[in-house]
Amino acid sequence: MSNIDVYGYVRLSRDDDKEQNSLNNQKKIIIDYASRKSYNLIKIFEDDNVSGMTFDREGINDLKDAIEDRTVQAVLVKDLSRLGRHKAYSSLFMEQLKQIGIKVISITENIDSFDENDDLVIGVKQILNEQYAKDISRKIRSAFKQKQKEGLVIIPPFGYEKNKFTKEITIKKESAEIVRLIYKLYADGYGTKKIAEHLTVSHYHTPSWYQKQSMGKTYHAGKKWIGQDIWSDRTVSRILENDAYIGTLRCGVSSRSVIYKYKKELPKEEHVVHENYYEPIIDKSLWSIVQSIRANRSKNNVRASNNTKIHRYAGLLSCSDCGASFVAKKRKDYVEYVCNGYHRFGTSVCTSHRIREEKLDKFVHAYLDRVKDVAEINLQRIDQFIKEWNYRKRDYNKSIENIQLQVIELKDEIKAYAKQLAKELISEELFQELTQETKEKIKLLEQQCNSLEEVKEINREANQGIIYSIAMLKEIIAGGEITNAQIQMLFNKMSIRENEDGTLSIDGTLNAPFKQHIMLA
Repeated sequence: MSNIDVYGYVRLSRDDDKEQNSLNNQKKIIIDYASRKSYNLIKIFEDDNVSGMTFDREGINDLKDAIEDRTVQAVLVKDLSRLGRHKAYSSLFMEQLKQIGIKVISITENIDSFDENDDLVIGVKQILNEQYAKDISRKIRSAFKQKQKEGLVIIPPFGYEKNKFTKEITIKKESAEIVRLIYKLYADGYGTKKIAEHLTVSHYHTPSWYQKQSMGKTYHAGKKWIGQDIWSDRTVSRILENDAYIGTLRCGVSSRSVIYKYKKELPKEEHVVHENYYEPIIDKSLWSIVQSIRANRSKNNVRASNNTKIHRYAGLLSCSDCGASFVAKKRKDYVEYVCNGYHRFGTSVCTSHRIREEKLDKFVHAYLDRVKDVAEINLQRIDQFIKEWNYRKRDYNKSIENIQLQVIELKDEIKAYAKQLAKELISEELFQELTQETKEKIKLLEQQCNSLEEVKEINREANQGIIYSIAMLKEIIAGGEITNAQIQMLFNKMSIRENEDGTLSIDGTLNAPFKQHIMLA
């Protein structure tokens, strides 16, 4: 069967034997075979560094288009794995070619898809090819998982850069400033869409732009700036929720299959977490404020209208009478909040509970003054608590040391029993009895030691929590005018109820840690 028109196809993936399966080697085999058979080799199509588990490849797609435009009798490949490793896709493609009168010839395997005697061999080869790809995929995932456990970073988060030689991760000044700006704007009351719009019109580069730069790539010259550096609200949200910016390396967040093209988010308990891994870009107090605001906005479905700044009490107010949230209304000279139950359903559900933002500000300042007065009284109690804790800490440490010494002595006793047994000074039965009794004493002492260590840790955390709460409160009070971010940090919610005489009363519930450590009378 000479002088027939044929196409060739070659493919190389990143996991192949680069010498045996090089594109040039595959092409040479195809050219030599076509020459020996006197075939008219029209063109060889190729895919470089592409997995055979997908059939959405540039080279294979070009081959399909060429077959539609010109009639050929065969497609030549070095072996069937070059055509593809996905059993179902490979079988379907070969069947489609067969239906239009085109055979696949695997040169090194001496396989002809038109020869029925080769059908069984083709089926077995396809199963083995797919299994090979899956085995490689498993090995890659296993190696990647080990890197995650060891805390090895492949691509650092936006705001950081990796030294190509030392592999050290450091803060990248320019992009880190963008991260800080995003957190500041969000804490000041702006929504993610407004922040994205500001970054775009101010020509701040996106994370994808910086990633291209780090890889030595640039955007195509001649194209307009717009479309190349547009921020999205989703990108802003990802930065706001990423705890890398307080120093945490979090790996294993999702599971991805290169073969089957799916991505699955994994639960937090399965994440591999390395705390204090990066140098922080955002301090933990601002991080906590931002996460509190995000949680409140999500819970109360707070959105900014027309890309404006989100109102300072949005998401915090609730109606004590009907349980609804409040909606903000921007008037000409002021902002007021209205019960959402009344806003949506009228007086059949609730009354307006209409309250101006300036009145809420006065309540907050009065509330803070009250907190300040109580805090000053409690400071003496807290100082006394810390002194008592420092005194008790010495007792705990001494008790732990005594227990540890007792454990060492008991372990030495077991060694002594063993020596007595070896010299036949005691019987095997007595040795087992004495050893078991001593081991039970050791176990009991170790449990006591662990309990004391736990108490130590609980008291240490309580100590730090109290100091942190007081320091934060002093900073807020000393600042004078309270900011939107501080309101969100201080208050979990503010309830508004209507009294019998038609006046309104406001109640505030503090957030932790203030709720835990600042007790209002």
